[in-house]
Amino acid sequence: MSESYQNKANILFHNKKVLILGLGINQGGLGATRFFATAGAKVRVTDLKSKEQLQVSLNALKDFPDIEYVLGEHRFEDLDWADLIIKNPALKPDNEYIKYAKEKGKDMELDLGVFLQFVSPQQIIGVTGTKGKSTTASLIYEIIKAGGKEIVFAGNIGKSVFDTIPHVLSKTKGKVLQASSKISSTASEASSYVKKDTLVVLELSSAQLEAFDQHQISPRWAIITNIYPDHINFHGSMENYIEAKKAIGKYQTKEDFLFLKKGDEVTNNSSFINGLRGQITYFSKDDLPQGFTPKLPGEHNLTNMAAALAVAQTLGIEQKTAIKVLENFKGVEFRLQLIYHHQGIKIYNDTAATNPQATIEALQSLPNSILIAGGVNKNLPYKKMAEAVSKYAKAVYFLEGTATDEILKDFPSDKNQEVYNNLEILLKDIKKIVQKGDVILFSPGAASFNLFQNEFDRGRKFNQAVEKIFP
Repeated sequence: MSESYQNKANILFHNKKVLILGLGINQGGLGATRFFATAGAKVRVTDLKSKEQLQVSLNALKDFPDIEYVLGEHRFEDLDWADLIIKNPALKPDNEYIKYAKEKGKDMELDLGVFLQFVSPQQIIGVTGTKGKSTTASLIYEIIKAGGKEIVFAGNIGKSVFDTIPHVLSKTKGKVLQASSKISSTASEASSYVKKDTLVVLELSSAQLEAFDQHQISPRWAIITNIYPDHINFHGSMENYIEAKKAIGKYQTKEDFLFLKKGDEVTNNSSFINGLRGQITYFSKDDLPQGFTPKLPGEHNLTNMAAALAVAQTLGIEQKTAIKVLENFKGVEFRLQLIYHHQGIKIYNDTAATNPQATIEALQSLPNSILIAGGVNKNLPYKKMAEAVSKYAKAVYFLEGTATDEILKDFPSDKNQEVYNNLEILLKDIKKIVQKGDVILFSPGAASFNLFQNEFDRGRKFNQAVEKIFP
C-alpha cells in the first residue's frame, strides 16, 4: 500500500468501528477486511460459516491480530456496535440483519459503495448485463490500454474491489474526503484522489448496482449487454431484476453515454428507456467491419465486440487499434474457454453460464457438442434450454440439482437422462464414447451451490477433473 493511499485510508477510517457482514470464501470479504484493518479501523468480522470452513480466508488475515471474529452466527449486537457495516452483496434485501440495520439507521455499504468515494463517476465505464459483461468489460479494458490511456479494471472480477483502489490513487493534495454514505454530494472532490486521465472499467452485477442506486450516481459510460431472466431467487421478480440493472443509467446526464444492444426486448422497450437521459447508442454485430476475423468463437461474442468498439469510438481510440485487439482476444477464464485440445478432441469450460440463455448461446456457438449441464435453479424457466439441448447437443450428461429436475421435465425420454454428483465419474463415462473431432462443452446453465462453493470453484474443479481423466 502506497504512503499516500495509506494516509488517505487512515484519515477516512482510523478508529472507526467497521463490521464486515460476511467474510465468505471468496475475495470480497477478505479484501474488505484487509483494507479496513490496514486503515486502522476497529474491525469485527461476522459470518455464518464455521472457523473450519473459513480457514483459508482466516489464514490470509493472520497478520492482523486485532481483528475480532464472530463465526457461526450473526448477532444484532454486532450491528448495534458498528459505525459502518460492509455487507456482502449476496445478502438479500429481505435478510433480517439487513432490515434491522436499516431500521436502526446504520451506515451500511457494499464494498463498491466505499470504492466510489475514491473515484469520480466521470471516470467510470460501467458494464452490466445478464451475460457477456465479463467479456465486454475485458475487451473495453484491453482496447483502452492498447490506445495508450491509463486504465484500471475492477468490480465483479473474482477479487475485492478494495484490492484495486491503490492502483488508481494519486496524492491527496492536502484535501480530505469525509467517509459518508452521501457520495453524490462529494463526488466532485473524489477526483482529487484519482489521476485525471485514469479511467476505471467496472464489471457490475445486479447486486453491485445497488451501490449506484443508493448514492444516486451512474457511470459516465454505461453498457448493458442484454437482459434475460436471471437471479429471480435474489431479486424476487423479473421486474425487480430489470430495475436493478437500470441503475447503471438511471442517474446519467445528457453529457453521458448509454450503450444498449440493438433488438434487446427489455432495454429497447420504451418502458425501460423512458426517463433515461444519457446519449443512447445501439450496438449490434452488424457494426463490425467486413472481413473481421476474431479468434474468439460464438456469434454472441460478436455482439460483445460491437459494444466494446462503440465505447472505443466515444473515447477517440483509432478503429484499427480497437479491431486489432478484438481480433486477437482469446476470451475470459470460464467463459467458453478452450482448456483441452488433444488428439482431435476439444473441451470448453463455460462454468460462468449460470442461466439457461447462456447455455443456449454456447450450444449455438458449438453445435453437436457433448454437453455437461445442470445444477441449482434460480427460479428460472428451463423449457427453452431443454429444447435447445435436444436440438443442438450430440449427447448430454447432467449434474444433479433442481435445475436439472426442471430440464428433465421437458426432455425427450429417448435421450440420456443419467444424473451425476461427481465430475470425475461423469468425465470417465464421456471418455468411453468420445471420438476424434468431438467437442465436450461444460456449460451448466444453472447455479452450483449444491455441489460447489460457487461457479468459479465449479470451474476449477472441472479443470482438475479434465487434467486427471484426459491427461
